Amino acid sequence: MLRWPADAALNELIRRYYAGEAGLWETIRQQIDDELRRRAIVRGAYHIRLRARADDGYDVQIDDASAYANPG
Repeated sequence: MLRWPADAALNELIRRYYAGEAGLWETIRQQIDDELRRRAIVRGAYHIRLRARADDGYDVQIDDASAYANPG
């Protein structure tokens, strides 16, 4: 698992997404992919989870998806 606080721009996209604005998921996913590349993190399949924080922002959580594909 990898987790980090979303920046202001991503927080705004996430708020709009959860408010029901259509067509934002691809932009959100692309920003997360860009951040993973900036951090030089090469990953296979993963799940994106957006976790609300007490300060009205969001954390981005990345979970490895291989466990979902091959349950033990």
